Amino acid sequence: MTGPDFPSRPVRYVVPFRPGGPPDAIARLVTGALTEHWGQPVTVDNRPGANGNAGSEFVVNSPPDGCTLLQGSSATHGSNSVLFPLLPFDAHRDLAPVVPLIEGPLYLAASEQQPFHDVAGLVAHAREHPGDIRFATAGPGSPQHLAGELLKIRAGIDITPVHYAGAAHALRALVQGDIEIYFGSDFSVHPEAARVQLLAVSTRWRWPAAPHLPSLVEAGIPDFEIHGWFGVFAPAATPVEIVGRINAAVNAVLERPAVKQGIQAFGYRVLGGPVQEFAERLQREAAYWADLVKRNGLSLV
Repeated sequence: MTGPDFPSRPVRYVVPFRPGGPPDAIARLVTGALTEHWGQPVTVDNRPGANGNAGSEFVVNSPPDGCTLLQGSSATHGSNSVLFPLLPFDAHRDLAPVVPLIEGPLYLAASEQQPFHDVAGLVAHAREHPGDIRFATAGPGSPQHLAGELLKIRAGIDITPVHYAGAAHALRALVQGDIEIYFGSDFSVHPEAARVQLLAVSTRWRWPAAPHLPSLVEAGIPDFEIHGWFGVFAPAATPVEIVGRINAAVNAVLERPAVKQGIQAFGYRVLGGPVQEFAERLQREAAYWADLVKRNGLSLV
């Protein structure tokens, strides 16, 4: 398996979230290109559950031969370690970083039926009608959930989370007017997303793909920053040579125009890079999410 013909059999690419959302869409761009690059099928295996922990655990317990990979995220390798302290595995110890894929903000959006059209209007409405505004999430502990809870704390408003079974369902609820606001990243690919109002981005500064939208800090919400990313991981005991081969292959397909354009259509930035740089980034990410969750008292409820 370590020879020049790696991979010599199909590769399973585990996405620990439901089909239909941004993680699934990015995975299908990457696996389609990897299938062509390697001449072996690279198939997406959606294994949702426990905010990404179910799929992560499956890969942790898979043979370390490079043929089972995980598309991890700021949830699986960021907030989950703090929000789920009793996990039977340690994502940072039991999964080897291979290559980062993308990064990007969440977009704060409101349904078109709402009387407010900017962040100041949202905050004023929430203060006048405490408890009336509900925010959709992709599940307890998801970045969308944490972003809403952080907005609640930083703006001093009473808003209520409503948990859906994944990002696609949460966005649909917003588009249909079943929910008032939602932090999401999948508006560009939803056929009816033009019907929602985009109010701000969750990064500290304006995002290059949406320069017309203010950051929440710029819009008057102090010390607000939530960013997301996806990356590829393998079981921890995977040989360094195989990790390097996968890293090189993924970096190559990230340079393909169709893959780049597909990723950028979501408003994401393409990453890629060496294994060691990704490992160092993960250390910073773990510290960032631990501080964010603990300092603000964010929880799953």
